[in-house]
Amino acid sequence: MDSFKYVIPFLPVLDALDLSSQEMVMETKALRLPIMTANWPDEYPYKPVTIADLAYSTKGIYCRFWSKGIGLKASYAEDGNRVHEDSCVEIFLQVPGEKRYYNFEFNCIGTCDAAHRASRYVSSSLSSAEYSSIKRVTSERMGLIFDRPQGVHTFWVSVFIPFEILGLDINREPFPNHLLANLYKCGDKTAAPHFVSWMPVKADKPDFHRPEYFYPLYFGER
Repeated sequence: MDSFKYVIPFLPVLDALDLSSQEMVMETKALRLPIMTANWPDEYPYKPVTIADLAYSTKGIYCRFWSKGIGLKASYAEDGNRVHEDSCVEIFLQVPGEKRYYNFEFNCIGTCDAAHRASRYVSSSLSSAEYSSIKRVTSERMGLIFDRPQGVHTFWVSVFIPFEILGLDINREPFPNHLLANLYKCGDKTAAPHFVSWMPVKADKPDFHRPEYFYPLYFGER
């Protein structure tokens, strides 16, 4: 596995900007991660070009996904649905020392599916208040359902995940110096199904709920 130390920069200026105004800051100062590992190449060789830019503030984590690939699909407009079937980007997070982890999945119109998880099969969905606290802005019109199977399309999704959802408070010790994470791009029912990750997932079939393949993301100096 990669031995490089990945550091998420502390960018408090992001709290003063709405998500739609953060592009230049994220482009020039955030940690950029490629989501380009095809873990099951025999069955699912396709890899859309996908990146994620990450930063944090005292309030939470900012993540801006960008992707280009075949087709674009949004079937779900309400949170808590099966957005992994759409053109979807994901970040899974785990606090060091905890067995549970958190999945945050977003389709191309910003609809979110998220939960506190012990495993793929044992989970507790976010409350409506928690869903509302996850800020989202997208290149596509939020709430608009569509399927564009033809051609190559580009989209981006910017999100803010409050530390509170992770059970963290940056002003309360002990605050971890890193989180464990993996990031994904998938589209189970799109024109070109794919299951791609940042860090490799060594499973027999597509399965992103594998925290043993999460990797440290360190918090930069404040």
